[in-house]
Amino acid sequence: MNASTELISGSAFGSHATVWRTQDRVLEEDLAMFQLGEKVIYPQYGLGTISEVTQKAVNGTQLAFYRLEFPVKQMEILVPVQRATENGLRRVMDEDSVNDLINFICTSRCTTKPQQWHRWRKKTLEQMKTGDPMDIANIYCYLRTLEGKKGLSFTERKILMQVERMLISEVAVAKQISEEAAEHLLRPSLKPSHKAS
Repeated sequence: MNASTELISGSAFGSHATVWRTQDRVLEEDLAMFQLGEKVIYPQYGLGTISEVTQKAVNGTQLAFYRLEFPVKQMEILVPVQRATENGLRRVMDEDSVNDLINFICTSRCTTKPQQWHRWRKKTLEQMKTGDPMDIANIYCYLRTLEGKKGLSFTERKILMQVERMLISEVAVAKQISEEAAEHLLRPSLKPSHKAS
């Protein structure tokens, strides 16, 4: 299947930022941050892989871009190398950080105060755009708590599925386990599935 490609020219949120001219020394430093084939996290998209570094002309200037592939979404995006970290591109968390995150999710009591739905949705989408794992975990905990109390709307369930997918994929890679095992770490009350042989 052909994956769709999206060019991230400015910030991670699609705004049109000023294109920076890159000096060779700066570019080399930026390129050294991530390796080809490395699994990385990108805000709103989740776990992806750096498949190559490519050059593209933007407003008459040759710029370097990371090509990120997202097999689950069957798509790929281009992120400017020099603005990669500014746009939220980061490495997968180390195992200690993941263990802390899992402990927070499994022991935390949601303290989010009720608020108007449209305000909650706006704040939640803004948090998702940061790509910060603790922000994602807070959204996940809140929606799981809400689900147990009164159920979720279609939009809330869609957001829950998205943040859960982001957490599961990162935990699986960081701990080098299957996604099913990662899901059970986030939701220990789940019963293991028994697949017929």
